[in-house]
Amino acid sequence: MIHFDHIEIHVNNAKSYSDFLLLLFKGGRYKKISENNTYMFLTPDNLRFEIKENAKFIKKFILEEGSGFCLPCLRMNGAMKHLDTIDKITIEKIIENPDGQCIFFQDYEGIDWHIKDYVILDCFTNI
Repeated sequence: MIHFDHIEIHVNNAKSYSDFLLLLFKGGRYKKISENNTYMFLTPDNLRFEIKENAKFIKKFILEEGSGFCLPCLRMNGAMKHLDTIDKITIEKIIENPDGQCIFFQDYEGIDWHIKDYVILDCFTNI
């Protein structure tokens, strides 16, 4: 059996990004887990993010090649209203799913996210 462990994020400033995740998830907690400025963030519903301070990774894979694995997807009622309270993001586009809106945004580190403005497992996820 395989269990999900965490999502890894490479950023310029891990402490600052941990503070951003506190805003985005309306809470949670984080702890510095290594001397090279790596943090582990735990959301209120126990999703884990390992945040590594690694500008070399960002330059090589994100900026130069456009590669990546992680496009975090969140769900919550009132998502757009919540996103409007965070000034460290840019809304890229909004699409309509059968169950509601899906809002794509980019954070201040250039990481792409999306959030569904509903909490149910939609027809695309609940298969």
